[in-house]
Amino acid sequence: MIGHYQYSRASVSSYQKPKKGNDLCGDSFYVKETEDYLICAVADGLGSGKMAKEASGAATEIIDDNHHEPVERLMHLCNERLRTTRGAVIAIVKIDYRNQTASYSGVGNIRFMISAERQRAIHPLPNVGFLAGKPERFKIQEFKFEKELTFMLYSDGMDIHTQSRSLLTRMISPKDSVSFISGLPQDINDDATCIVGQVNIN
Repeated sequence: MIGHYQYSRASVSSYQKPKKGNDLCGDSFYVKETEDYLICAVADGLGSGKMAKEASGAATEIIDDNHHEPVERLMHLCNERLRTTRGAVIAIVKIDYRNQTASYSGVGNIRFMISAERQRAIHPLPNVGFLAGKPERFKIQEFKFEKELTFMLYSDGMDIHTQSRSLLTRMISPKDSVSFISGLPQDINDDATCIVGQVNIN
């Protein structure tokens, strides 16, 4: 399934496909823009099927209820909410339009790439593990940009190599990027989710 979201200062496109043989994808994603920021997240519930979807969906529901909070606070809230689930890996990026910064935190194997001003894309490393209510210390990484920012979040069911940074530095649009990504080989034994975004500050 492909989706497109056009906002005042950002455009975001998504691609999602369940594990072969499953009707339900165990991944969930979240996208929202306000006057001041854009926030995106991908959560991958451990395992697959209904219980995985319940775990990943619990994380994105918490983010929706508290999207105004800083990324570190959101990670703690997700961790607490996931205490009664099988757990999930998660990545959150929040882009502040006023301060022209992007704040990122991730736990587990959700991948993140980001490029400012079409310069070389970087691939920040997440914390290892998963969220299930155990005490955690979250690493928050911040990136500055002037006018343009491109980024990508994707679960481990996507076969996108970290060397494919040109997807961000040469991006025509998130819609075109997702169209290309949807045609790449995928791990049929895992759920697959990808979010591609572009922010322009005029």
